[in-house]
Amino acid sequence: MTLTYGKSSPKDVLAKAKRDLKRLEAAEAAEESEQISDAVFDLAVGLTSLKDWLKKHPSKTFTAKDVESYWQSSSALSSFRDLANAGKHRIITDYTPTTTDTLTSAPSVPFTILEPMAKAVEHGKQYPRMKIIRDGIRHRAVDLGRVAIDDCEAFMTRYRVA
Repeated sequence: MTLTYGKSSPKDVLAKAKRDLKRLEAAEAAEESEQISDAVFDLAVGLTSLKDWLKKHPSKTFTAKDVESYWQSSSALSSFRDLANAGKHRIITDYTPTTTDTLTSAPSVPFTILEPMAKAVEHGKQYPRMKIIRDGIRHRAVDLGRVAIDDCEAFMTRYRVA
């Protein structure tokens, strides 16, 4: 019996994290703050679970220490690790997190090349964006999520994870 229904490899866990990122993008586009929050949390848990799966994954090309080192060296992956651990434990006590806050930014005004910013402001269309603060710098959660997924794919390609 398996407790991870439908998930049997690191690639399966990465695919789930990619779906979480798509949900985050859709929630942001739909201007749904609660769904944005849920999707950020789910993405953080998925990415951190992938780290743990990789540490236990049989490999001749990398060690658990390589995985930890890689996650620590990636601002995106270590930020989502901090979010997942804070969600799991409420207060992180095993290490000092480098991610200090998540928040909804002041509403942004969307515009396209076809609709200049002044016209968008005129329409008054604004929507929230989730920001993750790390090392005093605000990162848009969606953008940091994309970087984290890219970093995971780079690790798995580099070490030929099946």
